[in-house]
Amino acid sequence: METEVAFLRGLVAVQRMADDILEDCLQRGLTLDAGLDVFLTQCARMVHAPAGFVSLRGTRGPVLTRVLGELGADVFEAALWRGPRRLPNGRMLFCTRLKLGTLELGGMGLAVEGAFPDGGGLVMKLVEAIGEQLDTSVLAFLALTDGQGPLERLDDLAMDDTPVPRGRIGKYEVLTPLGTGGMAQVLVARARGPEGLGRLVALKRILPHLTADPAIVQQFLDEARIGLRLAHPNLVHVYDFGEAQGAYFIAMELVRGVDLDRLLRARRGPLMPEQAVAVVVQALHGLQAAHSLKGEDGKPLLLVHRDLSPHNLMVGFDGRVKILDFGVAKARAQRTMTLPGIVKGKPLYMSPEQARGQRLDARSDLFAMGLILYEALTGKRAFDRGDELRSMQAICDERLTRPDSISQPLWDVLEVALAKSPTARFSDALEMAERLQEALTPVKDAELARLMARHFPDRLRELQQLDRTEAQARLGVSPPAVEPDIEDVDTEPRPRPSPQPQKKAAR
Repeated sequence: METEVAFLRGLVAVQRMADDILEDCLQRGLTLDAGLDVFLTQCARMVHAPAGFVSLRGTRGPVLTRVLGELGADVFEAALWRGPRRLPNGRMLFCTRLKLGTLELGGMGLAVEGAFPDGGGLVMKLVEAIGEQLDTSVLAFLALTDGQGPLERLDDLAMDDTPVPRGRIGKYEVLTPLGTGGMAQVLVARARGPEGLGRLVALKRILPHLTADPAIVQQFLDEARIGLRLAHPNLVHVYDFGEAQGAYFIAMELVRGVDLDRLLRARRGPLMPEQAVAVVVQALHGLQAAHSLKGEDGKPLLLVHRDLSPHNLMVGFDGRVKILDFGVAKARAQRTMTLPGIVKGKPLYMSPEQARGQRLDARSDLFAMGLILYEALTGKRAFDRGDELRSMQAICDERLTRPDSISQPLWDVLEVALAKSPTARFSDALEMAERLQEALTPVKDAELARLMARHFPDRLRELQQLDRTEAQARLGVSPPAVEPDIEDVDTEPRPRPSPQPQKKAAR
């Protein structure tokens, strides 16, 4: 009975969320890709799916594809599948076609970890229900915007890759979605003021179906106020925050890079030790600045990040590392449902005191940085035991042994950072950074920049196109066609809108 009730609650949540997203996109002039990002991410969270996709087709083939996480399958092939299918990485991919009558709109799927003795029948039913809601919402979106038939309207999405305004939030013109999390969506936007067009920013906004929650709004505003006080080359700078027609937003520095988690996945293994140390040392300097921040009264603010992981360490194409989302605990009470066989999220970067629910100070962040360094050096998560409870127990009770790939001097630093007792760790982030640099000389920023350019040429070109568009917009000229600047090498698949299926793609 509990499973059926959870299933029905999930269906109601999906329907309400889809309605909110549709209304929000139409109200703010946002296009379909922004809405799909939110829908896909929130549905994936609902069933604890670490990866998923939506692929829409026009009259000539795929025109809009959004991918969440590392799918483990060719997205254009998966868009034609139906039903559950076991992937090589051990996950189960639940796929459904987006179809109304004879109208084929494409396909979607969610990749879920876990064992499914019944073949995942209940999960499949929920994915099919999500697909039915999605294809209805897509048709409603197309019907309420200008265009011809639905498929011809989808064709229009593939006509031009030039970044142009796709809606407006306050004084910011939205260009393209950048990513979506549990509480907020991040968009690339351009400021417009009395002097004309301004800088490109990352515009973070609360998801439309969460704006009525006062606790989430307050947390969001607290994050903005803290962000405005932080100023350091290794911390993301906050420029502005506010509210426009019910949309709360934070305008932040647009980091030209990708997160460390994605870099490790692109390499399919660890960084070179000198590279790993370089990333972590920079992040530690940012941590030191935040931990040392004082209020207007001169008293320490005692900021603690609480949620450090490879996902919020951004490595830039200039070789500069920046920490995202500092000083605000994430919203833990997300509306999720648990179905049989599904593995829930893993708190893999908690300190022992955080896992036990005890009081935290800055040394908790140093434990998380030790776990991040371990993963960057080995390609493995130190205390991943397959489920939440066992991972938390391992963090609290188990001790690590030195892998052969980590030198003794680096291991000596890691042992202090990963001490179970906060009092046995480094006194602050600066001390840990200095000890790391003594153990191994880190590479310079220029080498990190070359590493990023080798692994993410498509992403680098996208950012260069945005920068060109910004410069041309200031001058009032139309952007010309952009020629590739660097050779494509060793990049992860990122689906891009195209009239014909292709293997390259953008998240």
